[in-house]
Amino acid sequence: MDTNPLPTKPAPITEEQLATFKHIIRSRVRTYDVDRQGIVHNAIYLYWLEAARVEYFRAIGIPIDKQTFVSKHRFVVAHTDIDYYYAAEFDDEYEVLTKMKFVNNSSVGFEQIIRLYEDKELIVRSSTVMVHLNPATHQPTRIQDSYRDLFTTFESAAIGEFDYDPRI
Repeated sequence: MDTNPLPTKPAPITEEQLATFKHIIRSRVRTYDVDRQGIVHNAIYLYWLEAARVEYFRAIGIPIDKQTFVSKHRFVVAHTDIDYYYAAEFDDEYEVLTKMKFVNNSSVGFEQIIRLYEDKELIVRSSTVMVHLNPATHQPTRIQDSYRDLFTTFESAAIGEFDYDPRI
């Protein structure tokens, strides 16, 4: 039985791969991020990923305010995959790299990496699918062409469609 609690680290991320991430935010591990073991609690990474996606939307030109994700641009998380490779500790400086992988009829896919800023140690690798909902009916609705244009322009490339699930 394998006693290593962390997944096997993938091959190092190349500079070419890193260049495909157009959005990066940087922060520090706060006292409230760590648990009794002195490391960042696994659920906290999900908060960091979410914060980076919100800032991604801001960076592409979607105005962000209190009603943005309630009644204006209703994107909700439908699925997240996450692999943990390293445990960050209090006061570590980290960065979250985000890129859009695909746009479907009513869903978008993100790929994200969290790593230590100083030595570039890979902490987390994640992929997330978000669904665009009609704020009134709470049902999936087609993503507007204006959003698709913002995504494509920001990523400096055409974003492909991905056969994730025909219902979303």
